[in-house]
Amino acid sequence: MVDDGLAGAVWALPPHWQGRYFAAVDSTQDEARAASRAARQADPRPAAGVASDGADGYPGAPHRSIFVADYQRAGRGRQGRAWVANPGVALLLSVVFRDPAATPLPWRWTSLASVALAGAIEAVLPGLRPAIKWPNDLLLNDRKIAGILAETSWDGLQLLAIVGVGVNVNTAPADLARVGGLATSLAAASGQPVDRGRLLHAFVQRIDAWLERPAAELNAAWHARLWGRGQRLRLVELSHEQQEVVVLGAEPDGALRVRLPDGTERRTTTGELIC
Repeated sequence: MVDDGLAGAVWALPPHWQGRYFAAVDSTQDEARAASRAARQADPRPAAGVASDGADGYPGAPHRSIFVADYQRAGRGRQGRAWVANPGVALLLSVVFRDPAATPLPWRWTSLASVALAGAIEAVLPGLRPAIKWPNDLLLNDRKIAGILAETSWDGLQLLAIVGVGVNVNTAPADLARVGGLATSLAAASGQPVDRGRLLHAFVQRIDAWLERPAAELNAAWHARLWGRGQRLRLVELSHEQQEVVVLGAEPDGALRVRLPDGTERRTTTGELIC
């Protein structure tokens, strides 16, 4: 475990970010969802810079609110899968985005988190090159390093997107082995312990940068990092039916474009790619 001062890093975020830190919580996604429904109040950051554990009630969750936990008791990923990590080893967070655009793009927020996280990892550990596995994982050498879960809703005035992120940062090899060798950690991949607070700040900085750029540029960056592009893989549908496909790319709306064995092309927004 690395004593990386994650709590202090939350309160040292840029002033246009609203951060909350939890030593332990069921799910940052649940906390972010509850906070997004609460009335906006004043900035809850303690004057002394000491992170709160949330016991004082929810302060509301404006655009660019972030909820960070050292440990999640009931974290989850796509399709209801559990995300389990011991205290002190993973970066676990949820970000609230609010989009008042007349034509909101829900998939933008998954793409934003994926591209920003990949860039943050490269900034902190220059030797690593993460790939984005459609629709919501980051891989290093074909092994999962992070998962992203976006939940969106529309109230007629704005799109609310709550994006959960879980990163294997300093996860022990024994814990990684329990998932069948399909996962890795930043420490395992780089051969050195990694500071979660530093990774958090790099991630936030890249979110800020991408929010200033056109959606088309973000989609191009997401597409350029797409894992398996041009390769023959298996697409596993929600029904568990499998078919061999060639990955052609990703559309701006988040759909995956593939070629089937008979040469026809199709788009899909469900399922999972496997080797």
